[in-house]
Amino acid sequence: MAFIDSIKNEILNKNIKERHCRKAFLAGLVRGLGSLYEGENGLGLEIKASNEQTAMYITSAVRTLFNYDIREVSVSEDRLNGKDKFYLSIIGERVTEILSDLEILTESDGELVVNLKFYGKLTEKECCLRSFIKGLFVAVGNCTVPDNSESSTGYHLELNFSHYTPALETSEKLAQFNVLTKITRRRESFIVYIKSAEEIKDFLAFLPAPVSVLKLTDLIINRELSNNSNRQKNCDLGNVNKQVEAAAKHIDAINKIIETIGLESLKPDLRETAIARVENSEETLSELSERLNVTKSCLNHRLRKLVAIANEL
Repeated sequence: MAFIDSIKNEILNKNIKERHCRKAFLAGLVRGLGSLYEGENGLGLEIKASNEQTAMYITSAVRTLFNYDIREVSVSEDRLNGKDKFYLSIIGERVTEILSDLEILTESDGELVVNLKFYGKLTEKECCLRSFIKGLFVAVGNCTVPDNSESSTGYHLELNFSHYTPALETSEKLAQFNVLTKITRRRESFIVYIKSAEEIKDFLAFLPAPVSVLKLTDLIINRELSNNSNRQKNCDLGNVNKQVEAAAKHIDAINKIIETIGLESLKPDLRETAIARVENSEETLSELSERLNVTKSCLNHRLRKLVAIANEL
């Protein structure tokens, strides 16, 4: 299961006890998933849910909070990912009542208009504010974390808004709780986003989604351990390559000496070192120094001397 799916499942599966918080949560969902239309019977609301769990939650919440049964339900397959999309429709006189109670519609100059200010009386209490943003995140949120593939992206969490005002408001509300976000524009949308693993943890803790916080913490730790292991492997491989290159340089020098002046022309200690190096080409300097019963520093000095002699020939 993708990490974003596990976050949303945790949120939807958690029982919200207080009625005012349930209403705020539903308002966040409808803000993100709903769209208004003019039908034969007047104003209508269509809610597009990305999965059955979200659709069932909305249906249950509307029934509990407003004593309204959503009977207009249709399912269609999303061509992009092959998954089912659920379309819920609320039509008739109750639309205005429900949307006004959720502060999505407001009266202006005697007319009902869409309220672009997301945060009002419904979110005055901190618990309701958290519930509202939870609903928003389920509706328009996404979160990606690195996996083990080479093409893996980094940490990224975002909420997608169709207008700048609610994006700015949401960013400012989160900042009050030390959850720092940035805003960017992507085509016709405004994106409130976070790209730091620790700040994503702060956001999840704010909701709160404690199980997801623990999962993300575990992922961060495992990834850091993996990165450290890879760095150590790369370091070890680099050392091996250096050792191989150095051994080849030493052996080339010794072979040149053999072909020109012969090993007999060398002092006994250098001759002994040259023979040992050629006969044990795969040994490290530490292993070779033990074989010759000399210090590694002494061995390095002898090998440098052999290379210097070869360079003079």
